[in-house]
Amino acid sequence: MKKFFYTLLTVVLCLQLSLLLHALIEWVYIKMVLARGGVLLNKGFLGEFYCVLPWWVSYGLIVLALIGGYFLAQVWWRIVYVEKRHWKNKTDSK
Repeated sequence: MKKFFYTLLTVVLCLQLSLLLHALIEWVYIKMVLARGGVLLNKGFLGEFYCVLPWWVSYGLIVLALIGGYFLAQVWWRIVYVEKRHWKNKTDSK
């Protein structure tokens, strides 16, 4: 049960980071298109929000966040709980 919540919260963290990255990419894209005198087209994103990025970028970031969050949680779980390599277990060699 503990590993499930650990994995779930890591995936949620990665989803939040992907939305932040999405906003940064979109901001740069908007500035670039407007500087060149282009026209932006709004597209639907997740059924409610508007986005000017291509659909594959928007949904690709979500898929990468889900997959990356799962594998990141597995690596962190192994490091912290299996190998016990974290800051509490470090011994000073002085």
